[in-house]
This record gives sequence, structure tokens and C-alpha cells, in this order.
Amino acid sequence: MEIFDVIVVGAGPAGLLAAGSASEEGGRVLILEKMRQEGRKLLITGKGRCNITNDANVGEFIKHVYPNGRFLRNAFGHFFSKEILELLHQYGVETTCERGGRYFPSSNSSADVLLALLKWVKELNVEIRCGHRVEKLMVEDQTIRGVQANNTSAELLLEGK
Repeated sequence: MEIFDVIVVGAGPAGLLAAGSASEEGGRVLILEKMRQEGRKLLITGKGRCNITNDANVGEFIKHVYPNGRFLRNAFGHFFSKEILELLHQYGVETTCERGGRYFPSSNSSADVLLALLKWVKELNVEIRCGHRVEKLMVEDQTIRGVQANNTSAELLLEGK
């Protein structure tokens, strides 16, 4: 039986960012991805260019979240446009702000964004397993204690939770 502090389901941009953040806080992190490759949908965003973020401030952005985006304010107070751009710049992705305040990689290649995020999580010792579809959440006392995934012979438990 393998034990992790955090198990993230999905190796798209949100999953990679969640896993990297958990690892930065000291967690032993595993990402389970059902596809054979990480970030496949990211590669097609923005017609292959990847619209990373925009230049709206948090308040303006939240106004456009239906029906009520106020619940995002705390999270966005910790990580928003500036932070994702800084992270990508740290890993060699230069960005350009285009009309409408939209940020794209200067290379116009979404693959550069994916490679930067993968390099970041790998440096943080996040383990990624592709081809592992989560089939069951293991619940005990109304708390998720782990997951069962195909192609995984053991249950993956959250440590001490």
C-alpha cells in the first residue's frame, strides 16, 4: 500500500498547479491522470497557443463568474494572474499581452506552458502516473481516505487522514 499526503485527480493545468502547491507546502503528492499524457487539453487551448490568463484585476474578474464568484476572492488573493505569469517566466516561458488583455506565450506554443508546469512539479518531486483512471473514492466516517484506480494494484491512501 502506498501512502501520500495528497492525491490529485487529473494532470491538466489545475491539477498540476494544485499538486505543485501541495508539494511546496511539504506534502508527498501523487497525480493520477486517466489519459496517456499530461495536459492534453492544455495543448489545444487558444487554438494551440494557450490563453494563459488576462490582465483584469481580481474584482473585475469575479464580476464575470456566474452566478456569484465571490467565493473565489480568497483563493485569488493568494494566486492569480501575476503569480502564474511569474511561475511561467521562472521556467523560461515569455509572455505577450494581446488585445483584450489576454496573455499568450510569446512563442505561440501551448506546449511551452505545459513543459514549464511539468518541469516545476517534477522539481518538487510530484509523482505523476498516466493511464490511471480513478474508479472509486475510499470514504470512511464521511471523509475521503484514499482512492482506488485502475492499473494500480494497491489502494493509495492519504497519510494520517
